[in-house]
Amino acid sequence: MTSSTRPPNALADYVPALRASDDEFRLRLLLHDFGLVWQEAGPHERAALTADEPELFDPRWDAFLAAYAEHLARSAAITPPSWTSSKRRFLPDFWYAGGCYAFDRVRTIITTPGAFEEHGVWFPRSELAVV
Repeated sequence: MTSSTRPPNALADYVPALRASDDEFRLRLLLHDFGLVWQEAGPHERAALTADEPELFDPRWDAFLAAYAEHLARSAAITPPSWTSSKRRFLPDFWYAGGCYAFDRVRTIITTPGAFEEHGVWFPRSELAVV
């Protein structure tokens, strides 16, 4: 799929804004803005929203994007895009996405969805809810 044929607000289209933002805004942009796009899309549109591989720009966020796309696909019972399994989309050491206070690390670790853990990203499931 090319940029001219993918749907508006595809995950790959968010990279320029992510590149120019701090980590807190990156989370809000993905979890709220893209989360709403995902929620409102039908099953065929959902697959198209994550079909194109986002440009690599930061190893932590490259892994986060893959984990997020994989998590959303699994939750919607669709096949995750193949780019999510690229070696470049996995971290060698775990990263607490969005920061994490020491007292909250246990909750974060035990509630991290499988796709995030596989990619080396610890992120609490409760933070993935779109409001």
